[in-house]
Amino acid sequence: MNCNICTHPTEKIFSKKILLKYDADYFRCTNCGFIQTEEPFWLKEAYNSAITSLDIGILDRNKFLLREIPKIIDSCFPEGQIFLDFAGGYGLFVRSMRDLGFNFFRQDFFCENIFANHFDLEDSATKQFDAVTAFEVFEHLENPLPEIENILSYSENIIFSTDIIPDDEKIEDWIYIAHETGQHIAFYTEKSLRIVAENFGKNYYRKKNLHVFTNKTFTQEQLDYAFHDNDLKKDFWGTIKKKNKKFSIRRESYQHRDYLKIKEILKRNA
Repeated sequence: MNCNICTHPTEKIFSKKILLKYDADYFRCTNCGFIQTEEPFWLKEAYNSAITSLDIGILDRNKFLLREIPKIIDSCFPEGQIFLDFAGGYGLFVRSMRDLGFNFFRQDFFCENIFANHFDLEDSATKQFDAVTAFEVFEHLENPLPEIENILSYSENIIFSTDIIPDDEKIEDWIYIAHETGQHIAFYTEKSLRIVAENFGKNYYRKKNLHVFTNKTFTQEQLDYAFHDNDLKKDFWGTIKKKNKKFSIRRESYQHRDYLKIKEILKRNA
């Protein structure tokens, strides 16, 4: 079996019982360290529910993203006017970002849109966006390169999250494997993500589990503002903000405008 990222040979490293009933093998690339399952024949069953009951961190993750992503957009993509959340689930992030003044739309073919109705991809006047976000998506990709290429068809910039394979624990016990759900089938090292970025001619930036593929080259000022650690001393972060006031963009919430727009849509459809 060859690596789905760099095509080098892989070696079997362990097996897990997927969906608590199917034995499946996991393979590590001998070159880039990427880990993939055997051909995931169980995927259709695994996606009987797009978001599993074990994803109890969904709300906490949304709070984290609402703290981090505006900083990345304001400092690294300040010219951005319109954005797409790829595989956006229930639409919670899209609704929250629109409330903060970011013109976000949602794409997800497998999950019901609960919170961002009327702001799906088909509701957008364009299919080209200034940046695409894709949170907790890459680990679901059966064929990462063509599927990432599809995401890039919407924008030349991707902001995404996925956990990096840890060095300091027994990998088969890593919670991110999530074998009970069967949905996580691809696991990345930083080296493998750099190879993906290079494959598409992109620069790669990382802060822990947040990553950016882009054609742009960011300055150290931008990176300091976008990727500062939350545990930095308050006075140090205050200095960064004071030095980089230009990155703090004043935005008007879309909440009232969206309310009026949806009222009009409902009236037309009555």
